[in-house]
Amino acid sequence: MEKLLDFLFISLLIVLAIILYRLLLRKLSKGKVDLDSFCTLYSLEKNPVSGEVEFYFVSPDMIKIEFSIWQDKEKVLELRNDYFKKGGHIIRFDSRTLSDGEYFFGLATSKQRTIKRFSIQNS
Repeated sequence: MEKLLDFLFISLLIVLAIILYRLLLRKLSKGKVDLDSFCTLYSLEKNPVSGEVEFYFVSPDMIKIEFSIWQDKEKVLELRNDYFKKGGHIIRFDSRTLSDGEYFFGLATSKQRTIKRFSIQNS
């Protein structure tokens, strides 16, 4: 009889631990960001760049995206500001329109702003 009570007590502790663990997980996941609703911006294959460059990103849904180039914190060029369908997209850019130096490329939506660094070296 004593072994049965010990078994029931241990089983009760295990069930309570599982319930508390699930409650903790639920509480921690409340503020979790849904990464599937954000665009993914890929780095350039070659850096520094010269000539024509292809910027690639993936849109999770039909969304308005502003794709720009910055130098320091100043916007130098807005390449596109349009709605993009779900899926992968390539934006082509002729780097000869800008002088050699360090720049940032990136996209901005109503939910995010993502940027990456690159260098232009045409000379």
